[in-house]
Amino acid sequence: MEKFKDQILSDIELKELNKFGKLELTASHTYLQMSNRMKSLGYFGAEAFFNAESEGERKHYLKIEEFANNLGAELAVETIERPDCECQDLRSALEMAYNMEKDLLMAYEEAARKTDISLKVVLLLQDFTTHQVGAVGEYGDLLARISLTNDMLLFDQELGK
Repeated sequence: MEKFKDQILSDIELKELNKFGKLELTASHTYLQMSNRMKSLGYFGAEAFFNAESEGERKHYLKIEEFANNLGAELAVETIERPDCECQDLRSALEMAYNMEKDLLMAYEEAARKTDISLKVVLLLQDFTTHQVGAVGEYGDLLARISLTNDMLLFDQELGK
């Protein structure tokens, strides 16, 4: 394939961006599966919530893709494995989401500390790190709130708003 512009990213940087692109698509796919599971369990608020989360993760992928494209590179669309979502209730789904977001936070933070990537890539990774802090906080808050109630249908209704 003929290139129309110079690639400004190093191979190491592009590899990192591809890794995070795949992680964001995996998160999107996982949230979509969680949405389906919540619908099957009758939690329609959680279905809508996790569907929106899935779309948000897809937007993150697109932000990384646009960044790479602006610098003359093409982000890969990796094959995504089937998500392992064995959530049997709303609490376990929120716990799974919390852990997934926490793991992504740590991965972004670790990548932003690497010395073999340029400032432009570090700044992108720092932006995603900041976003992940908010996501971890959001799920932590939801887990705290769900612990305060035995009325899962009311909680579900509020989650869907």
